Order: sequence, then structure tokens, then C-alpha cells
Amino acid sequence: MPQLIPFYFMNLLTGGILGISILLYYVATILLPNILRLLIARNIIVKL
Repeated sequence: MPQLIPFYFMNLLTGGILGISILLYYVATILLPNILRLLIARNIIVKL
């Protein structure tokens, strides 16, 4: 188990932070604006 070997801690920490950062950037810039645009469009259509 590489998680228990102290040599791998920095590698795991760096990979985890990098992965979470990329995921957060993707969600904030691509996913959420599209969902928000869809919800606004649905609300406008319902109010017609």
C-alpha cells in the first residue's frame, strides 16, 4: 500500500490538490454556467 509509505505522501498530496483544482475549475467555468443558463431558460418558458 503506497499510502502508508511516507515517501509517497507528497506525490499523493500534489496529485490530489492538482486533481481537485482542475475539477473545480471545470465545474466553475463550464458546468455551472450551462446549468444556470438551462434553468433560466426553463423559468422563462414556464412563465410564458
